[in-house]
Amino acid sequence: MTFTRYKEAEYQLNQGLIRRGLSLSRCEVKPKDPAARMAEMHSFLDACGNPQQGIPAVHVGGTSGKGSTAAAVAGILTEAGLKVGLHISPYLQSATEKIWIADKFVSSDDFADLVNWVMPIAMPRVHPDTPASIHGMASVAIALEAFRREKVDVMVFEVGCGGRYDLTSFVDTRVAIITNVGLDHTISLGPTLMDIAWHKAGIARSGAPLITGARGPALEPIRAEASTVGAPLIEIPDPGDALSHNRDIAIRAATEMANVMNVALTVRCVDRGILRVRMAGRTEVMPKNGPGPKVILDGAHNAEKLAVAINAALDLAEPGPKVGIFGFLGTKAKPEILTSINGRFDHVIATEPHVYAKTPCPAEKTAEMLTELGYCPTIEPNVSKALDSAMTQAGPDGTVLITGSFYLVGEVRERWYPKKSVVEQRSSWPS
Repeated sequence: MTFTRYKEAEYQLNQGLIRRGLSLSRCEVKPKDPAARMAEMHSFLDACGNPQQGIPAVHVGGTSGKGSTAAAVAGILTEAGLKVGLHISPYLQSATEKIWIADKFVSSDDFADLVNWVMPIAMPRVHPDTPASIHGMASVAIALEAFRREKVDVMVFEVGCGGRYDLTSFVDTRVAIITNVGLDHTISLGPTLMDIAWHKAGIARSGAPLITGARGPALEPIRAEASTVGAPLIEIPDPGDALSHNRDIAIRAATEMANVMNVALTVRCVDRGILRVRMAGRTEVMPKNGPGPKVILDGAHNAEKLAVAINAALDLAEPGPKVGIFGFLGTKAKPEILTSINGRFDHVIATEPHVYAKTPCPAEKTAEMLTELGYCPTIEPNVSKALDSAMTQAGPDGTVLITGSFYLVGEVRERWYPKKSVVEQRSSWPS
């Protein structure tokens, strides 16, 4: 009955709140009136009883590494003795993955109760003139209400897109993070790094430390915003690799938040907190039962993330053939995203993710981009068949990397970790 309640709640959210003809994600749609969008979310939260109020937040923005950095901050603060709510976006297999409370996903029963709570508030807004995504507003409100009901001490909340006009921007920010700034979401955030950085800098708040790993021209609007609003700016030097950089950012952010909460943060808290971090779909090696290739999953949907993912995967690769499976949402499929794969795989397969109300990039189009790089790709829109083909091509001493959309990665994970088990056991790694 538990999983049945989850499925019913998920159906309610999707079928009830996603307006026909509009994508679930508005992140690649340039807002016609950002101020109206923010006013709508303000009104929505008022109707919900402002569940965000009274819970100090670490607000995490940036182009890459937001999820792992947020999880690291949450892990460290948990080790310091705080009850932490963590919001991650997007999910891989289940909407409950977006809401973590004390290291576990929100339960299916609690999730269903929260959906029942938000629907009477959300449904009257389902009309073409609502200037914000109703599904997006409801999803953020559900996470905030979950944290309020659980009486968390602090929440670590990942930005959905950008920051300045994001639906998460109403949290009570005591520490803000901008991991880095890269060219992503250019339709909604602007064509240049400085445009995108301006949007991300919008999460800065007066008196709240703003911690960033951004560098180059993107720093200019971040520094300007911090100065304008009175946010102490802390720039974290780049040690040369993304994982170490995100770790340094997380440690500094957790330190600042511990000071806000007046709790001691020891070296042991930091070390154990970092060790708690395990994110599904990020250079994730799947369990190997019997003969077959090594299979690695990584949700890398922009050029910067894909380059890091490929380097990490190939460092772990077996000596045999290397096969890549690539699939993207329609808004993400740009030729430059694939440049880092040139000549690094023996075989490549073009597929496409399947998720409600999101338009995939057709496998044929992804194949065209791969062909331009000199490959002769296999075209297989069915994700399961694409995986079977890749595993055959790689053989028992080879490696398969599945990358692109997080939703593609989630589809592939089903073979090892069924969604039902993920929901019921409140973990990406159900026993």
